[in-house]
Amino acid sequence: MDTTAATTTTDAPDTTTADVSGATTADVPGTTAGEAVAGPPQPGRALPLAGTINLRDIGGYRTADGGRVRWRTLLRSGALRGLDGSGQAVLAQLGLRTIVDLREDAEVAHDPDRLGRLAVEHRRVPIYTTPATRATVETTAGTDSAATTDTAGDGEAVTAGAAAGLAAVHAAGAGGDLRAIYDYTVDQRGERLSAAVLALAAPGALPAIVHCSAGKDRTGLVIALVLDLAGVPAEVIAEDFALTADFLRDEAAAAVQQMSAQSSANGAELPAALLASPPELIQHALDRIHTGHGDARGYLLAHGATAHALDRLVDALVVPVDRPAVGA
Repeated sequence: MDTTAATTTTDAPDTTTADVSGATTADVPGTTAGEAVAGPPQPGRALPLAGTINLRDIGGYRTADGGRVRWRTLLRSGALRGLDGSGQAVLAQLGLRTIVDLREDAEVAHDPDRLGRLAVEHRRVPIYTTPATRATVETTAGTDSAATTDTAGDGEAVTAGAAAGLAAVHAAGAGGDLRAIYDYTVDQRGERLSAAVLALAAPGALPAIVHCSAGKDRTGLVIALVLDLAGVPAEVIAEDFALTADFLRDEAAAAVQQMSAQSSANGAELPAALLASPPELIQHALDRIHTGHGDARGYLLAHGATAHALDRLVDALVVPVDRPAVGA
């Protein structure tokens, strides 16, 4: 049951799939197809576009049956609030077709994605509440407002994401730590998580970007579901999740300062621990999903997805294991 709101611009241009240097590649130099991702960000995984935060590729991961997640097919990110013309051009060159925005209405209104004339479908799938109206989407997505690329502003985006999660669990009467936010999201927002995955599974949806404000919690859960569905081992999913600590280092520091200032000004404490991305956190969420539904596929099917849509997503995302030719 996909209840996303969407706006579509003109048809995407005929472009080749390229990395940010402009070289057309099936794989990205600097990262082998099967390696794990612990440690600092890898050269092939990062897309350092001005005005973005935590933008990176989830390609290259090996699946349990020997396949491999395609490069430059699914990207994860924080808000695209400061994306400039050069960044928009790179995304057009990558053949980007879809942006799945997981943020709440207030976050989008404050920091709309700056897409300019980028020809993509922009799908709103707010995880914690219900989708915005189409009119709201059309007045916020693709704005040409001035780019904002300062670290303090990016810290504000990180803070907004943490505050949205905290507000959701408080409204539900749950605790206020990260594990409580993840438990609430897995247990109570399954239809929204499934809707986000279904947006990626739509025919012709890839290449795509999934993002929230920081690209950490909501994005992390959606990406974990997709990678688990594709057959990527849980320990690799956890290592991918933990890369956020490196990609958000400066923005997280700015967010801590902002949260401290907010607490001093109005007494509303926003714990700095909400900015952490320990691998055991996403591992805990996957364990919870597996315990209740067997795996991500079972979880998504239980929350409105269809087997056909999930199979289509895996086929589009994963390069299958090489098989010997008949008679070889």
